[in-house]
Amino acid sequence: MGIVRIICVLLSLMAAGLSSARAQSFVETEYAATEIIAEADAFAPGETLWFAIRQELRPGWHVFWTNPGDAGLPLRLDWTLPDGFETGPVLHPAPEYIPVGPLASYAHEGAPVFLTSVTAPETARSGEVIDLVIEAAWQACEDICVPEEGRFSFSLPVAQAAQMNTAYADIFASARAAFPEPYAADAKFTVEGGAYVLELAAPDGFQSEGAFFFAVPEGLVEPSGAQQMSIADGRLRVEMVPGWIEKYDGPRVDGVLVYDSNSGRRALAFAADLAAPIVKPQLRPDTAPVATPGLPLLLLFAFLGGVILNVMPCVFPIVFIKAASFVQSAQAQPALVRRDGLLYTGGVLATFLLIGGVLLALRAGGEQFGWGFHLQSPAVVALSAYVLLLVALNLAGMFSIGASVAGMGDNFASKSGAAGAFFTGALAVVVAAPCIGPLLSAPMAAALLLPPLAGLTIFLVLGLGLAAPYLLLSFAPGLGRMLPKPGPWMTAFKQFLAFPVLAAAAYFIWVLTQQVSGAALGAVLYGAVLIAFSAWAFEKSRGEGSRALILRAVAALAAVLALAPLTRMQAQQAKPAAQGETYGAFKAIAYDPAVLERYQEQGVPVFIDFTAAWCVTCQFDKMTVLSDTALAEAFEQAGAVFMVADWTVRDPQITTALESFGASGVPLYVFYSGAGEPRVLPLPLTRKSVLAALSGTGR
Repeated sequence: MGIVRIICVLLSLMAAGLSSARAQSFVETEYAATEIIAEADAFAPGETLWFAIRQELRPGWHVFWTNPGDAGLPLRLDWTLPDGFETGPVLHPAPEYIPVGPLASYAHEGAPVFLTSVTAPETARSGEVIDLVIEAAWQACEDICVPEEGRFSFSLPVAQAAQMNTAYADIFASARAAFPEPYAADAKFTVEGGAYVLELAAPDGFQSEGAFFFAVPEGLVEPSGAQQMSIADGRLRVEMVPGWIEKYDGPRVDGVLVYDSNSGRRALAFAADLAAPIVKPQLRPDTAPVATPGLPLLLLFAFLGGVILNVMPCVFPIVFIKAASFVQSAQAQPALVRRDGLLYTGGVLATFLLIGGVLLALRAGGEQFGWGFHLQSPAVVALSAYVLLLVALNLAGMFSIGASVAGMGDNFASKSGAAGAFFTGALAVVVAAPCIGPLLSAPMAAALLLPPLAGLTIFLVLGLGLAAPYLLLSFAPGLGRMLPKPGPWMTAFKQFLAFPVLAAAAYFIWVLTQQVSGAALGAVLYGAVLIAFSAWAFEKSRGEGSRALILRAVAALAAVLALAPLTRMQAQQAKPAAQGETYGAFKAIAYDPAVLERYQEQGVPVFIDFTAAWCVTCQFDKMTVLSDTALAEAFEQAGAVFMVADWTVRDPQITTALESFGASGVPLYVFYSGAGEPRVLPLPLTRKSVLAALSGTGR
């Protein structure tokens, strides 16, 4: 029986050896050829066996270091092993700094080799064959990033003395030589002013040009931020830009210093001590300079965004009718046209200053509001719908008020015309509020975070952009010749423009359905009928006599009855998306910070859509990008959760979350990859940017 057992052991070792030869698995994907190699031919009880993961990448492509920089995910290995076997971390070669537009990746190009280990338990028995399965995942990036994966399997025996695979000795030797050298340095990591500072003993032959410190903690240091290096009294000082982590309380900061020396490129690995937890330095809002870096660009975006607002469906009819009136009035009364333009601009600027000033004052008093806060009030939304209904009825010809809301007519020079111009400007701002889109997201956020003077300046420039076309025509009436000549067509076109305004009024009514109860909504709809009746009665009351007085009284009573329910209207929290409720093409859940935290702890990816019913851009994104079924399927395959933060009604938790990302309003799209810090998606939202975030390549 002893001989039989020996033969069985020998046969199993031979089979394992043959399996081992086949187990040096090789997977070729589109952008990388990956091979996993064992350094020895067997496990030894209680001993560690090393594995090399060798990749050959396409020219110009890279994979990521343990801290990927601005975007990306490092190599991940999921092992299937018998109980008692323990795996070690993936060891990376020294990283390279790879600029990607304004961002930076910490990565590897060419043919990087990674090492990892498996330790067998002391109880492993000689002759036992160990089956291993490795699910590997990585990202290959150039201008775009592509997630790739491979499945590898091994069958290795357990032997008392494992033999090294000499055929692969050079691979393991080269891999170890590419690792950063351990550096015993008295290193310290501190905060000084608005920068992070690393100090350590200057390495031999250090040259600052081309040198870079790669911090291991992701998000601690801004990956693409400039690093200032200097040497004094034998100490190297590295000043760095803080990253997106607000607080780091680890025992030390591990990192790699890569630099050129007389003997070539070197990489040193060391740990810097912390005297205290690192807290990201903040610039106090009350001391921030008005000439904040980037403010001119924000002002440019604000102005261009204001100009674009003129073509929004609810704004364009008002502005167009005003502009068309110039063609009729410019030659006869140029001074009054200029006055009208200034008054319209005054109405725009005054309203922007009023809304912006109230918003800034409330925030200074500790209230949590963002842009569009007035639309979180159902009374304001209902009133906006009523005003738009009146504008539409006016354009359709049902009634007119003096020179009309747009200031047209025979009484252009009258007092009512002047007042009409001013309040038309105010109306344009009110109805444009839901249309604050991608170009204005950055200026609006900055306006609420910068000092009051800078914030109000942004609001004013936005108003100038909105008023610019009208103001330009009022002072350069010759440009009116570019418009079609006046004629009967204007009456028909004016009536046609009533329909987009009616559509805008209907949109506000739909917003109300997300804010109030069915009874309150019914009261508003009946109120709309009364408003229309009031306008009709007012038009029929023109003239003198008791009939006119009665009709005016009836019109006033109808208006009062329509407005009365608004004073008692209370907002109810928007209905939260229940688990599995359809949102676009997605199954969504409602935003909840506690639920989000649990998903983060579990490593589950989460996509958050900060939205509101009154946000036109949000609804457009929902109907286009977020209605893509293929995109929703990609989320399901990745196991990602779609979370909706509905800001239709005021919600302090959502406001706080928006502020944490430097946003003052919606839309905002944030992706939590399950590892590392959240990433804000660029606007306007695109299918490509969502997929990039899902694969971990977007920020």
